[in-house]
Amino acid sequence: MKSFYFLLLSMAYSSLQAQTNYVVNMANASSPGQNNTLIGPRAGTAITSGSQNSFVGVDAGANNTIGVNNSFVGISAGSNNNVGSYNNFIGSFAGAGNTTGNFNVFLGSNAGYRNTTGDNNSFVGYGSGYSNTVGTQNSFVGFQTGFGNTTGGGNSFLGFYAGRGNTTGQNNSFVGAYAGASNNNGSFNSFVGHNAGYRNADGNNNSFIGTQAGYSNTTGSNNSFLGYSAGYNNTTGSSNTFVGTYAGAINSTGNYNSFVGYGAGNNNASGSQNSFMGYNVGSLNTTGSANSFVGYYAGLNNTTGSNNTFMGTGAGLSNSAGMYNSYSGSGAGYNNQTGSQNTIAGYQAGYNLTSSANTLVGYNAGYNTTSGANNTFFGFQAGYNVTTGSNNIIVGPMSGTAITDGSDNVLMGYNSQAEDGLHNATAIGAESRVAVSNALILGNGANVGIGTSAPATRLEVVSPQADQSGLRLTSLTTNSPSVLATDQFLTVNPQGDVVKARYQLRISDVSQWSDKVFSPTYQLRPLSQVASYVREQGHLPGVPSAEQVKKEGVDLVKMNSLLLEKVEELTLYSISQQERIDKLERMLVELLQKK
Repeated sequence: MKSFYFLLLSMAYSSLQAQTNYVVNMANASSPGQNNTLIGPRAGTAITSGSQNSFVGVDAGANNTIGVNNSFVGISAGSNNNVGSYNNFIGSFAGAGNTTGNFNVFLGSNAGYRNTTGDNNSFVGYGSGYSNTVGTQNSFVGFQTGFGNTTGGGNSFLGFYAGRGNTTGQNNSFVGAYAGASNNNGSFNSFVGHNAGYRNADGNNNSFIGTQAGYSNTTGSNNSFLGYSAGYNNTTGSSNTFVGTYAGAINSTGNYNSFVGYGAGNNNASGSQNSFMGYNVGSLNTTGSANSFVGYYAGLNNTTGSNNTFMGTGAGLSNSAGMYNSYSGSGAGYNNQTGSQNTIAGYQAGYNLTSSANTLVGYNAGYNTTSGANNTFFGFQAGYNVTTGSNNIIVGPMSGTAITDGSDNVLMGYNSQAEDGLHNATAIGAESRVAVSNALILGNGANVGIGTSAPATRLEVVSPQADQSGLRLTSLTTNSPSVLATDQFLTVNPQGDVVKARYQLRISDVSQWSDKVFSPTYQLRPLSQVASYVREQGHLPGVPSAEQVKKEGVDLVKMNSLLLEKVEELTLYSISQQERIDKLERMLVELLQKK
């Protein structure tokens, strides 16, 4: 039967063979050019000088005039092509509108239907690149892929409806059914996966990989979403990076976020500048911004808290609205919800904390602290049992474990402790203890040195100046009143040790003492002068008056020397007086003897 049909055609149209062309039709062209194959009614009807063309089908290449090296197969395939060359259109109405476009490959019914001048396009699938007019360097594969593309160029669409709505968007790569289906003007996007970037219209520079990744994105740009439904609800949010199933799935307008891990940042809506890494990390965050969470369940319940840094499994898990917190370590700050400005580092450090402005560093440091604020704990289990105490500084392993509600205390050193309920108590040194408020304890059986690194006694002070103690009692001066009369006093020995001593006066020169009275050159006042002076001044010559003593006080060395000088003067007066008495007695004896 087939042989018969071929023979019948040969007999019917043998007269239409001309030049080097093989034409099986009703004389479609009077000047059919060179080396053309034209099969079908009106196929290649308008050919003038076009060569090396193969047109098969009704109206295939009907308007081609000078186009060369074209292959059009199907009803109206390339029917409007005029001068376009090196095109391959296969399928009914494939490339039907092409006029001058070159180097195009359209495969499928209505593929590249409206292409006019677009070059270097490859459309495969029913209706793929249907609306393309001048778009160039596009590759569309799949049912109606790039259907709405008009002037967009450099696009690669693969999959059912992939990039269907693209019009002017350029340099996009969409792979998967409905991938980038609504893209309009968006450019430089890469969508891979079923429904990836489905609603993207004008967003640019996005990379969505995974089923429904970036599904709702419209104008958001510079985003990278990887994973099932990653960034699903993102609309206008830009510069986000979401990696993992449901990562950033609810994000709509948030910008500059980085979410890595299953469900990371899942509920983030408008929060920006967040970095979440780990399973369900920050999954409840909605509007919180500038947060960095790393670790399984880290910052899980954060919603509006901002400027937080949580690192470690369950770190800051309960935080909801707390801000400016930094937690590092598994379970660090686990129960804190609204507390802010806390810095916590160490396994379960600050585990039960609910307050603010605490710095807790070390394994279990401040573990039981709840409402206590402004505390600084540093060391293994430092301040472990402090609950409501505030403004405490506790440094050292096991230090401050005995207090719960004390405040304003300073404990420094291994196992340094304070009684509970104290305030303004300080204990410094290993195993130091303070038992009363407003007290300072230095060490446990330790020597204290000031100005020395090797104190030999409980307190050793070395002054930078020789012959000075280096001590000052500001509120106890020479003008302070005496409160006790005693012959007990303290002094220093040759080594500088403070010792209890008897009172003793010293002179630095013999001239300071009263022996000068017995010198032959000493000028002893006549008693008449002394009597006259006493009557006028009311005190002995050389002795200070009562007013002078009240005002200036006395130098005990000088006063003792002066008093002894007066005694010695009195002795001289007595000796002189005795000599006169002796002389008078002798004279009296002589007179009596003469009688």
